This record gives sequence, C-alpha cells and structure tokens, in this order.
Amino acid sequence: MTLNVENLVRSGVVAAVGLPIALSLSGLVNATSQIASQTRPTAGDIAQTDLKDELATPCIRYLVSNEDSKLERESKNEIDEILGGEVSHSAVCKWVL
Repeated sequence: MTLNVENLVRSGVVAAVGLPIALSLSGLVNATSQIASQTRPTAGDIAQTDLKDELATPCIRYLVSNEDSKLERESKNEIDEILGGEVSHSAVCKWVL
C-alpha cells in the first residue's frame, strides 16, 4: 500500500468543507424542531378559536342587521346564550371578527 499525498490532501479538503456543512445542517434541524414545538396551540388558544367559530355567524347577522329589527334581537339573544349572559354585543363582535 502506497501513501499518496494527493489522496491525503483531497481527504483533508473534503473533511474541511464537509464538516461545517454537516454541522450547520444539524443545527438547522434542531432549531426547526424547537420552533415547531413552541408553536403548538395551548388550551386557551383552542378555547378562543372554538368560541370565535361559534360566535361568527350571530355576529355577522348582528352587524349587518338594521337597528331594532327582529334579526338584531335574535342575534343578540344568540350571542347572550353562547356567552351565558348579557354582554356588550358590539365589543364581542369586534373581538370575534
């Protein structure tokens, strides 16, 4: 077996170039997995989303209805029932939409 200087230099160059690339890819994968784990929705986020979904239709009806109309009264009643009591309908609908 002969020791060839060209093979040793080539191996050194490949290691010098390949090692930083491999390490940076490993760091990128770790950073991506950490970001993904931090963006999981909390129970509060899920509850808010569910409530907003339920209130969207009555709020749209409330906002497009004429004042003192049957549609406005029904929408207000539906919003009150969903939230369990009297609320500021305009503020709730601004939060929902």
